[in-house]
Amino acid sequence: VIDTFRMTGSTAVVTGAAGGLGQAFAEAIAEAGGNVVLADIDGDGVETAADEIAAETGAKTHPIEVDVTDEAAVEAMINEVIDRFGRIDAAFANAGIAPPEKSLDEYEMEDWYRVIDINLTGVWLTDLHAARVMAEQEGGGSIINTASVYGLSGLDTLAYSPAYAASNGGVVNLTRT
Repeated sequence: VIDTFRMTGSTAVVTGAAGGLGQAFAEAIAEAGGNVVLADIDGDGVETAADEIAAETGAKTHPIEVDVTDEAAVEAMINEVIDRFGRIDAAFANAGIAPPEKSLDEYEMEDWYRVIDINLTGVWLTDLHAARVMAEQEGGGSIINTASVYGLSGLDTLAYSPAYAASNGGVVNLTRT
């Protein structure tokens, strides 16, 4: 449950917001009275989600197409949020992908890097650039990272996912740190 009192008039950015959990987070923020920036690599999808949420809630929404693995693009996203809304009160680092269905011995380096880059490095870059802004603004802000339960337990039932388990474990420990 998102606290309406604490979200009214605040601004949040949500990565991975073109669907799934990210879109649900964005909708909850909007319903609680917050401005919400929806960010995703799927530009058309995030624009549609932003339009739907604005129409349903009356909230101010803004879509941004962003590749969370590209530091310059993440920094530009954060700057765009500041230019549009003046501050960031919450950053939801949610962008992530499912793993390729390959066993450890079938994994290629490109499989490993793609999952790690999106699921872990994308979270780190979002946190880093949002935190720099939050540290300078009155009242600070909150950072929320999304990780799978497999970040705590590994994937003993899904032996085809070494990068997925590693990336989510990294997000869990990044968040703890």
